[in-house]
Amino acid sequence: MPPARDGERSATGGSLQRWLKAALTERLAYKGAALFFAIVLWFVVSAEEPSEELVPVRLEASFDSARMLTSGSPVIRALVAGRARDLIKLYNTPPVVRRIVTDDAPDSVAVDLRPVDVYIPPDVEAVVRDVQPRNLVLVFDVTTTKRLPVASAVRVATDAGAKTSWERLTRIVPDSVTVTGPRRLVNAMGSVSTIEQTVTVRDGGDFLVPIDMKRVAAGVHVKPAEVRVLIGAAPVTGAATDSSRLTALRPRP
Repeated sequence: MPPARDGERSATGGSLQRWLKAALTERLAYKGAALFFAIVLWFVVSAEEPSEELVPVRLEASFDSARMLTSGSPVIRALVAGRARDLIKLYNTPPVVRRIVTDDAPDSVAVDLRPVDVYIPPDVEAVVRDVQPRNLVLVFDVTTTKRLPVASAVRVATDAGAKTSWERLTRIVPDSVTVTGPRRLVNAMGSVSTIEQTVTVRDGGDFLVPIDMKRVAAGVHVKPAEVRVLIGAAPVTGAATDSSRLTALRPRP
């Protein structure tokens, strides 16, 4: 075949340019619509294809209001098989694992998980193949309340003009307080103490003394936060009657 002449080459190049120009500029609406429907068809076909995905799972733990979950919300995932369009729904409405923690449960609760424990929303057709992790531990702070005795850290100094033949009688009102807080902290406490304070008395006195909250763990509340220390006097010889002792220690109105 003889080589193409310059004129033929020019004609061939012009035809190719015209074809490319027509392909890019002519009937754009039809071509755009065809491309759109092709993409839609691809999505429809893909959505019906079976697939497996690891999707997040939400834990719904029901427990008494006296409990507070301190371990944080655990990360749970489930391997779910189904149509792609159903699996996409699970990202907006995650599967759920439900657990009920009874009032008498310990502070740490071990939870075993199985695929059948994962609840799939009713509008999703899918099957749970696996769940991760299979075991987790929920740690709670359980609030409890108890009465604890008050120990006095008050030091009594005798005034120079006091009667040296009298002994001191000390009484705390109230002698116990209400302590509320995490069960593990409250159960470890045997008593609460007043602050260390020195008071000077002649024959007796009535003093308002705060509870020493520095010795109380954080998160524990004490009520009342202060007590009255009543300091009375009675003769060392025992000449005073019991009624005189009670009078000396009677709370001030």
